[in-house]
Formats: sequence, structure tokens, C-alpha cells
Amino acid sequence: MSLNKQMALFIASLLMILLIGTFILNLSNTKVFLQEQLRSHAQDTATSLGLSLSSIKDPKDTSSMETMINAVFDRGYYANIRLTNNDNEVIYQVTNTKKMDNVPSFFIQSIKLSAPPASALVQSGWIPVGTLTVTSHTGYAYIELWNSILSLLTWFAVAAILAILIIIFALKIMLSPLKKMEEQAQAIVKKEYLIQKTLPKTAEFRSVVCAMNAMVSKLKAVFERDAYTAEKLQKLAYQDPVTELHNRRHFEMLLDSLLDPVDESGSGIICLLRVHELKVINEHYGYITGDKFIRALSESMQANLYHRNSIFARLNGTELVAVLPATNPDHIKPQAEIITQNIPNILKTLSAENTKTSISIAYLCYEPGQTRSALLAKLDFAINQANQLGQNQVYFYKTDTTTPTPNTTWDKNLDQAFFEDRFLLFQQSSYNTNREIHDQEVLIRLTDFDGIIRSAGYFMPAIEQLNRVEEIDKRVIKLVLHFLQLKSSNHPIAINLSKSVLENPLFKDWFIKTLTDAKAYSSSLSFELNERLIIEEKGTAWPLISELKQLNIGVGIDHFGSGLTNMSYLQTLLPEYVKLDPSFSKSITDDEQTRNYVASLCELAKSLDINVIATSIENKGQQKAFAHLGIEYFQGYYYGAPVALIQQAES
Repeated sequence: MSLNKQMALFIASLLMILLIGTFILNLSNTKVFLQEQLRSHAQDTATSLGLSLSSIKDPKDTSSMETMINAVFDRGYYANIRLTNNDNEVIYQVTNTKKMDNVPSFFIQSIKLSAPPASALVQSGWIPVGTLTVTSHTGYAYIELWNSILSLLTWFAVAAILAILIIIFALKIMLSPLKKMEEQAQAIVKKEYLIQKTLPKTAEFRSVVCAMNAMVSKLKAVFERDAYTAEKLQKLAYQDPVTELHNRRHFEMLLDSLLDPVDESGSGIICLLRVHELKVINEHYGYITGDKFIRALSESMQANLYHRNSIFARLNGTELVAVLPATNPDHIKPQAEIITQNIPNILKTLSAENTKTSISIAYLCYEPGQTRSALLAKLDFAINQANQLGQNQVYFYKTDTTTPTPNTTWDKNLDQAFFEDRFLLFQQSSYNTNREIHDQEVLIRLTDFDGIIRSAGYFMPAIEQLNRVEEIDKRVIKLVLHFLQLKSSNHPIAINLSKSVLENPLFKDWFIKTLTDAKAYSSSLSFELNERLIIEEKGTAWPLISELKQLNIGVGIDHFGSGLTNMSYLQTLLPEYVKLDPSFSKSITDDEQTRNYVASLCELAKSLDINVIATSIENKGQQKAFAHLGIEYFQGYYYGAPVALIQQAES
């Protein structure tokens, strides 16, 4: 029972005791008063009637006596009037046998009223001729007492109800600081930090609220410090200070992850920009101007080559690189030429238009399975070819694997695949050290014409280039819900959402309606969003996460820690879990900076009760390195290759 209710009950009990005591005392006093009135009324009647009877000249004139007694009896409230002679023989007697129907019998039985008889001597001159005895009727006293009790009960009931309402209202106001402190405590459990700005007037409450505010401020400061530490480590380890792009170390980690065929990444384009004669700008205009020139180039490169999931980095003092997954090479050259055409304007803005500084841009296709060294060697050859073409030129290096299937062919193949329902779901679970499953992440597969099951890296580039990601997302959701209809799942099935659900309001409406209709499976579903989407599409991604939580559906963040961003957003979103970017697994065993950064991410997530899952675990060394940092869940080929989800339904 709440303190508010306990205090209200206590005060109401005291009030009821007071009212009941007052009622009993009033009832007792009224009873005594009425009994005294009955005695006094009988004595007065006996005295006056006795004198009247004594005035009769003939003591034997009983008829006159009867007339006088009847006259008094008929107009008074008497139970009995009796006249006796000196020998105590009854001369005349009248009795009232009328019952009081207006008074309940239980009341008469509960409250005993007595009417003592009163006597008077009847004389003839100085000679006594008899005795007159008068007894008042108690029924009329009962009526008066009953009416009085009803009035008292009515008043006490009204007073009690009003008093209790006033007590409840007053306690609600007086104890409102406790309610706010309860909200503060609950917010702390949810890793939210609320401050009570309005302090209560009650001294005790004021001191407690001040203590709560101090504690909340301290916790918030600790979280912000951890977030700042993680951001600082991130910048020191992975960010170029001039352009704020990824540095070479982080670029190589990300590129290794993209080239790893195990991670099922698709093909794409890698583009290199090299600056010539940057030394001239540094010598004539200073290093600050040179840094501004590099920063302007990076901004132009990001603006013109931006693509979903693109990666931009600075390799060294004169080279910028962009990795554009699932991009058609035909789309690159026009955008790259815009960058080269902007060089004179950039130099003019920096008042360095008279320098010989220029750039070269080269790009080529990459495929999963290539080695980083071989790919960068080809890229270096391509940039030299671009330089030989002259200043501010673009060169596309065609390799043996550069002949992509025309989009028209892919479009027809995908139409047929959707029509024939040749898409399958595989799953790869994440485990703790005891091999207990945390979630099952689904992976989309395509059964090709030759019967070979192809991974997403085979067809997703074409899906993205043809803007058919929404169709794939719908197919995955429908297949998962169909699976849950066939077999219940004890562990959440994790589905990775793409940007399409954020870009298309109609798709989002379909998505939310489908999940609402399938509310029975909410506890068996979990949706993951790429960290980059959460940061770049905050206006649409954050409300979507809130809607999923309202449907009791789990939310996770994928590729966590790879974006160069402040991690304090975790405190607002509070996902159930985060999955570390696969790039960390490539260097966790031998790179101290990566270990320090991952450790700070884990500490930050654990302070918010968010589970951390390491991904792309391929060997025992990686698993041990992550476990040493406090990570409890792992996912990767070390724990098993993906298996068909439908096999579980049929087993």
C-alpha cells in the first residue's frame, strides 16, 4: 500500500473515531435528557391533575373524575393514568397501547428508555381520598431520539466524506514531491537523468530532493564522461584531425571487413584522389592554407560521391579515398569530373589560384575475396595513369571482373526470382560463453537458376542499384512471420532494416501495420538498424525505434562503433543490444588502440544495461580478446556457419 493511502487511511480512521465518539456522547446525552423530560412531564401532569381532582366537592363523584382524567389523557403523551383509593383499589385507569410504527424495532430493543411513574395525592378538603399515578409514554421519546440520530448520521456522513476528500487532496499535494522522486528513481533504472527544478517547501522533502538531484547530476556526469572518453579514444585512434574522415588505420580495418567473403559484403567501387604539388601551397601560403585545401577537397568528395554505406578516409597527407559499396562504375565519372572542375574555384577561395597544385582521380571495382594489398596496388597504378592524362583528370581502371551484368538482365532475373519465390532465409545466432543463444540474425539467400544458393553479396548490389531494397525487406519480414506461424521461437529473430523503411512513408505504414497485426509474435522479433542510419537519419530513425518499442519489439544497433560520432545517443535510444562493427574483429588481437576503444564502448553500453555482441568471430583468439574486455555475446563462423531457418520449422 502506498504512503499516500496509508496516511489517508490513518487520518480517516482518527476522524471516524472522533465522529463515532461524538455520536455516542451525543446519543447518551440525548437519551438522558429525554428520560428526564419523561419524568418531569409525568410529575407535572400528576401534580396539576391531582389538584384538579381535589377541587371536586363530592369525592364519590367518579364520573367527574373520569371526565377530567380522560381530558388530560387524550391530549397528552401518557402510557398510563391510574386513580386509586386509600385502600389501593383502582377507582379509574386508562392505558395507551399504541405502538410507534415510525421507529424500527431493533432501535427500540437496542436503546432502553424508562419512564418512571409520578404520583400525586387527591384530597377532599384536608382529607385524602386517593392517589393519582401518571406514567409518560416512551414511544414519543423514541421518535424524537430516532429523528435526532438520523440527523446526526446524515451530518456525520456528509462531514466524513468531505473530510476524507479534503485529506486525500491535501495529501496528494503534500506528498507530490515523493511522486516526483519516484519518477526520478524509475528514470535512473531506465538510464534517464531527471532533475527536479522546483523544490518542495517541506524541509524534509526539500533535503531529500536536493540529495536526489545531486545523485542524478553525478550519474549524468559519469555517463557524459564515459561518452566523452569513448569519443576521444575514437578520434585519437580512427579519425584524421584535418578532414575528420577515417584515418588510414581505420580505413584498412573497414576495407578488410568489406573484402572478407565471410562477411557476405557485395562488390563496389573504390576511388582514390591524389593531390599534386601540395608542398607548393604549404611553402607559399602556410600549412593552415594547405589543410584548408585538403578539407575543401574532402567536403567536395563527400558531397559528390556520397552513397549509401560509403566510406571516406584520408590515407596520407596527399591522398583521399572513397569506398562505395554496390555502386555502378558508370555513375562515378560524372561526379568525379565535378570534383576536378571545382579545383580552380577552391584555390581561388584560398587566394592560391597561381599555384600549380592539381589532383588526379582514379577508381576501379573491387570484389569480396580480394586482398587489401593487391587492391591498393591496382589503385596506385590507376592513379598514376590518371596523372599521365594531365592535370585534374579522371581515370577508370577496368579489370577482368569489371564487366557487371547489365541492369536490364538483373531486373528480369530478379522479377523471375520474386515470382518463383526463390528467396530463402538463413540464420546465424549469437551466443554467450555457455553457448546460450542471444538472438538469431536472419540472412537473405537466393536460389539461382543453376540451383546454387547465393549469398546476399551476389545479388544485393543489383538490388540496390535497381532501387528494389524495399521488395527484399518486405520479403524477409513475410518469410520471418511465416516461420513464426509454423514454429515458435524461444530466442528473438533479428532482422536488419535498410534505409528504405525510413525513406518511404507508405512502406513504413505497411511495416508498422504488419507488425501490429502480428503482435502475438512481438517477443520473438528484433530489428537492427545500422549505426550510420541512426545518426544520419535521426529524424525518421528515432521515431521508428520508439514505435517498435511501443509494440514490445526489441531493437538493436548494427555496425556499432564504426561511425565517427558521439556515443551519448545511446542514452536516448536505449537499444536492447549493440553489435560491434566486424572491422574490430580483424585487429582486436594485435592492436592496443582498438582494444582500448572497444573497452570504452563496452563500459559505456554496460552503464546503460545494453548487451554488447562481438561479430565476425572466426577464431578462439578473437573470442578471448573480446571476452577479456567484458563482452559476453559473440557471433561468427567460429560458432558455426549460417543455416537455413526453414529447417528449424520442419524439424
